[in-house]
Amino acid sequence: MDHDALRLFLHLSQTLHFARTSRECHISPSALTRLVQRLEREVGWPLLERDQRTVKLTPEGERFAAHARDVGERWDDLQQSLRGRAQNLTGTISLFASVTACQTFLPRILSSFRQAFPQIHIQLETGYAANALEMARQGAVDVAVAALPVRAPAGLVTRVLLHTPLVFVAPASPCEVARLVDRSPMPWGEIPIVLPAAGLARASVERWFRRKHIAPRVYSEVPGNEAILSLVSLGCGVGIVPKLVMDKSPLRAEVRALAVEPPLEGFRVGVCTQKRRLKSPLVRAFWDSLAGDIEIAR
Repeated sequence: MDHDALRLFLHLSQTLHFARTSRECHISPSALTRLVQRLEREVGWPLLERDQRTVKLTPEGERFAAHARDVGERWDDLQQSLRGRAQNLTGTISLFASVTACQTFLPRILSSFRQAFPQIHIQLETGYAANALEMARQGAVDVAVAALPVRAPAGLVTRVLLHTPLVFVAPASPCEVARLVDRSPMPWGEIPIVLPAAGLARASVERWFRRKHIAPRVYSEVPGNEAILSLVSLGCGVGIVPKLVMDKSPLRAEVRALAVEPPLEGFRVGVCTQKRRLKSPLVRAFWDSLAGDIEIAR
């Protein structure tokens, strides 16, 4: 069982999407299917359950994915121990971040890291910010850029990079929603609300509504900040996003922040990884390179 096969299966176990893994790993769908079939023959158990619409891991597949992660980490550690000096580190480190992070503060951090360790290959995956903590917890990536809770989840270590407020955003152009938010007092019970589908932002805004004894009129629940801003800019409702996202969005001219009392809780944005992964020379090198970037913005 070769390391490339384990790497491909691990990627597939994270995406649960043959076409996506084929595209991102530069392997044909037929070759990927044959690889999975070969692994299943070697293991002696089905690793995936497949139908025309979904792919999911079998219980044996879950155990095999954990085995693949463990083998990959041990292989990386062995390679680094044999190569010797830290400044000659080579290999791949995987990161997960939202598009906003990739467009704002992450390039400066990665640029500094690349200058210090030019032989380390950075594998960067983007997705919904609300998924970042879970990606790190599952070990799907080495390091995730995430909104951080006050207490780190069990098994994870975190490092804060910046703070940003959460804000209510309304349409900037005249529309029914804009007229509602301009009334005094603001008739919250009549205003359609575009909520984050999950994550710390969702928990924060739910606490705010409870404190205000408001039952929000939910227009929709969506997983991405840019999707929230799109719906707000169209006049569908009032949304909730981190101010950093609003300030850097292409839609920033189409929305406006609302002043509310009390203000929404702020967001701590940083990086997280499994505690045991800090034993990897690559992850430790990246982690230590962040020391100069603590509190880079507020």
